[in-house]
Amino acid sequence: MAEQSGIFPSVNGDRKYLTSFFAEYFADFIGNGIYPNPSTQCQVLANNDMTVILKPGNGYINGLKYINDSDKVLNIDTADGVLKRIDRIVLRHTVLNREIKAYVKKGTFASSPVAPTLQRDADMWELGVADIYILNGAVSISQANITDLRLNSTYCGIVHGVIDQVDTTTIFNQFQAWYLETVDDATTDIATMLSAFQSDFNTWFANLQDILDENTAGNLLNMINSLVDRMTVAETAITELDSRLGTAETDIDNLQTAAGTASTHIGTTNIHVKITSGTADPTGGVDGDVYLQYEV
Repeated sequence: MAEQSGIFPSVNGDRKYLTSFFAEYFADFIGNGIYPNPSTQCQVLANNDMTVILKPGNGYINGLKYINDSDKVLNIDTADGVLKRIDRIVLRHTVLNREIKAYVKKGTFASSPVAPTLQRDADMWELGVADIYILNGAVSISQANITDLRLNSTYCGIVHGVIDQVDTTTIFNQFQAWYLETVDDATTDIATMLSAFQSDFNTWFANLQDILDENTAGNLLNMINSLVDRMTVAETAITELDSRLGTAETDIDNLQTAAGTASTHIGTTNIHVKITSGTADPTGGVDGDVYLQYEV
């Protein structure tokens, strides 16, 4: 291969450079990956269905720029009823098409699936930004099923200077290990709490069964039935008393009406007879008055 150098001023077109030359030039000191700021650049998020969202962001592959300026929805193929699958979200530079675009790289169904490998050759170069774990029978993707690969320099990494490069793979692996350990601890704690609760409930229920044995339950039922009978008798007595009070009130009204209008005239002298009634002993009055005492 002949020697090459540049970039020099062109005199009458004698120093023309291809885009591939510029791409190689920038790739020599700018590494592949996703730009780190803001932290959501090219992040993959769940969408509560069988799609995921690629957030806006910029990427860099072998000296070529990738820009996504809005949320991009990516479709995930239907899950299998029995087997699982891992799909990988990639930024793919296709040399023949002269473009970089986001794709869903579909995995293979298996009981213990693995993500598809990245293609990196003269025809195509891929950055893996996320893995999607598709459970058997799944009808939606949750965020817990998405593994972020952006900080893993084996699959993606962040754009950096290749001379003074920071390998983020160790940081990613450490975070991933912490996350898995935290999830495992939380699962264990929840299982322990559920077991303790179940044990306490079983103990309480067993004690309740001991207290409410057959004789005790029978006695309680008899007491309840007796109370119901007594309530029925009381309700009947109250009804009868209401009826008697109604009759007594009618009699009193009639007597008071008669007492108020009764007047007897004897000869030329008017003799007024006062007629009253009540339940107590009579008090006051004059000779000739009439008092009717009754019981309720």
